[in-house]
This record gives sequence, structure tokens and C-alpha cells, in this order.
Amino acid sequence: MATQFHVAFSSTIFGVGVIAGGPYYCTQGHWFALWFYLGQCTNPSFWASKPRAAKLVAQARRFARRQEIDDLDHLRDDKIYIFSGTEDRSVRPSVVAQTKSFYELADVPIENIQSVDRIHAGHAMITAGYGGACEKTTSPFINNCDYDQAGAILRHIYGELNPRHRSPMGSGEIIEFSQATFIRNPKSHSLSEKGYAYVPKLCSEGGLCRVHIVFHGCQQTTSMLGDLFYMHAGYNEWAAMNSIIVLYPQLVPARWTNPNGCWDWWGYDSADYYNKAGPQMVAVMAMIKHLAGRS
Repeated sequence: MATQFHVAFSSTIFGVGVIAGGPYYCTQGHWFALWFYLGQCTNPSFWASKPRAAKLVAQARRFARRQEIDDLDHLRDDKIYIFSGTEDRSVRPSVVAQTKSFYELADVPIENIQSVDRIHAGHAMITAGYGGACEKTTSPFINNCDYDQAGAILRHIYGELNPRHRSPMGSGEIIEFSQATFIRNPKSHSLSEKGYAYVPKLCSEGGLCRVHIVFHGCQQTTSMLGDLFYMHAGYNEWAAMNSIIVLYPQLVPARWTNPNGCWDWWGYDSADYYNKAGPQMVAVMAMIKHLAGRS
């Protein structure tokens, strides 16, 4: 979802951290052969080859000409962080490599792309001190790999930062809010009734702050994990010391269409899932504008 949101709203979003994610529009909206394309975008085999970045960039340019997404020229000065664990069997490194190729073919300078692909990690958000064994792929999909991934992402996107706080709460607080404020009947779009944001004290007191979005992964919703993801992914500690509001929008599993609580990157919720009119995309952008004081 991070890549999808970044590409669609590239005139507003100026950087992205992609953790084990495939390239933009990877499944290409092919409901008639969905399982083929899901395989292609997660675990390619003899029957489903890896996605082709050149084809996907060409399609993205067509979407931009139709004004369904922002012009890809906005990507050129963005900072891109891309991670793939060597032990990831859920989204293979060969798929994530096509994400890097997508951005390169979209004319993002190579020096703006940080690719991390040699850590022996499973399919997970990785940290420097919390979670399961690094090489595992198991709930809560937060692994201790002695690597501060949240910090690496934030430093790459925003540049030099103050050292992180020692506590996940820092001097700030977790704010619970109604996602129904931003989209009617959120559950019909697999969105939870409630979302969360980490707000540093300086920001709550009216200080000038940036907004960083963190999309949880599949099976990482609050309905499945409680507060584990937004408390232990590692972002809050950096946000506390660097005037960054961290938005944690939330999904809720849907029994038939989205049992694992994944963001819509293949069209289960809307045919517009990949563009600025997709319901989940619209809702999250509305949340960002509200936090940035633009609503």
C-alpha cells in the first residue's frame, strides 16, 4: 500500500519506505486471473513469472495522463527506502527488486533509492530490540534483527534527525480517532471504525510538525494484535524527538474479501483501488490533510 499511495499522490507525498512490497499496480486489476497475478506479485513460480517494472511504469504514465494519479515527474526528487529480507517467502526478493526497478524507470535518481536486501529476515517489520526471531515469518510480524528499520526509513526520507527517545511513548501520546469522520461506513471498505496517531507533545501544543503515514501489514490490525504494532514498530521513538506525527490508519478483516486485514492492492474493495479515487486512498488522504491542518 505504501508504494501505491506514494505513486498516486506523489505531488503531496515526498518519500516512501517500502517493506517487502511489490511494485505499483502489480496485479494490474485482473480479477479474471486474480490468483495468477497474486502469485506473480508475492511468490513467483514457473506458472507466474515475476512482475515487469517497465510495463507497470508505462501503465502508471497512462493513468497519470488520465489524471487518475499524479504525474510521475513528482517522483524524481523523492527519497525511496526499499527492504526485502533474504528469508522472506511471502513476498519474494525478486518481486521487491521490481519495486526498485519501477522507481528507477520512473526517473528517480539512484542516489535517492536506499535498497536493503541482505538481512536474514522473514516477512516482517524489523527492529533493533523487539519481536520474534529475525528469520521467522510469524505473528505479530515484528522481528528483532538488531536493525532499526523505522529509524532507517525516517532518516532516509527526512535527513538528519535527533536521536530517538528511549520509550515508545516519549513525551507524546497515542490518539484514538474515528475513521468514520473521513469515510462513510468504513467497515464496508474493510476500514476499522478507529484509527490511531502518535502525537508528540510539541505537536499537540501547536508546534510545526510533519506527518508520516505508517500502513500496517497483513494480519497486523489492532483487531488482531491490539496495540503491538503501533507501540513497537519503532516509529514513535523517533517521532517524539523530531516533531513528527505518525498516522496509523487501521483496517479490519472482512471474512470473504479480506480475511487477513490487508490494504487493498489488488481490487477487493474497489476497481479504483490503485488511484486517487480508491475509497481507502481517499480516506487516508483525508486523514493526512486533517492532521496537517488543511481540512
